[in-house]
Amino acid sequence: SCNLTGLWDSTEYTVAVRCISAGSTFWSEWSGGENASTEEKAPSEKVDLWRVIESSPSAGSRFVHLLWKPLKNFPPSGRILGYKIQYFPENDASLKRTNFSISKNISLLLNEEAYIISVTAYNSAGYSPEALLRIPSTHEKMSQIIETVRTFTTNEEVFVEWTASEAEVTEYIVEWYEELETSPFGRSWQYVTNSTVWKANKKNFKPFICYNISVYPLYGNTVVAPYSIQTYVQEKKPSEGPIADTGIPGKNEVTIKWKEISKDKRNGFLSNYTIFYKPEDGKELNETVNSDVLQYRLKSLKSDTQYTVYIMASNEAGGTSGEPKTFKTLKF
Repeated sequence: SCNLTGLWDSTEYTVAVRCISAGSTFWSEWSGGENASTEEKAPSEKVDLWRVIESSPSAGSRFVHLLWKPLKNFPPSGRILGYKIQYFPENDASLKRTNFSISKNISLLLNEEAYIISVTAYNSAGYSPEALLRIPSTHEKMSQIIETVRTFTTNEEVFVEWTASEAEVTEYIVEWYEELETSPFGRSWQYVTNSTVWKANKKNFKPFICYNISVYPLYGNTVVAPYSIQTYVQEKKPSEGPIADTGIPGKNEVTIKWKEISKDKRNGFLSNYTIFYKPEDGKELNETVNSDVLQYRLKSLKSDTQYTVYIMASNEAGGTSGEPKTFKTLKF
């Protein structure tokens, strides 16, 4: 007999035996394999817990969406069967409630009070340590301790860098998601300890998509006010240009209006609009306005003259023009 040691928990092994007689140099064939599994142990690591808080249509309540990541310890301690969620008002632990989930998220409808929430993973051998978060009351004022956040990218990585006014804060949460993502469960996050720089593989971000990035300071189990920015890891010129609306021209002027390009067609941060206009048999002229301007009055036009006008929307990667329109100024 032989005792096998140093094996991983909750792992199936196949064991086979062969033999050799004394004084021989030839081994026998292997025996048939026998399968056996080592015992599970309770998960040793707490789950990676996050939350998204949104207001509710009914007064005095809000939805708190909890998200957590599966345990990544290796070798694994066992097969996770589910998660236990407990929560109670901070000032009354006797009101503790318990939910169970086999998915990695859950939504709770809570009142205005501060709450303590814990999530544990369990298998057949027991529970993991508790992951705790404090949900502030709706009346608490959040201090803004992060002063700046900036992003920059290299060929392979995306960096987020920030400065904070309180040096004793040593833990932060970086949260990121696509601007057009509407589900609270479509968000990604990561804890950062003893650093004010976070980096991720550029492949985790889609090109030409705007991302919301927030940095949250963490005091113990309490998350405080974030600093949020938007960024693109890569830009390209807009997918379409604005369509000009010329309205009713005057004798020497006309007001050109256009609609904002939809967010899914911008492919970057719009920097400006340029209005190109050209009289019949004349020279093309142009006027450039900021990206927040959606109308412009062209003046000093020739009377009783046909003009062609089109508008170009530009970002850092280039510009795209909309379809040209024609109008004719009045004679009198």
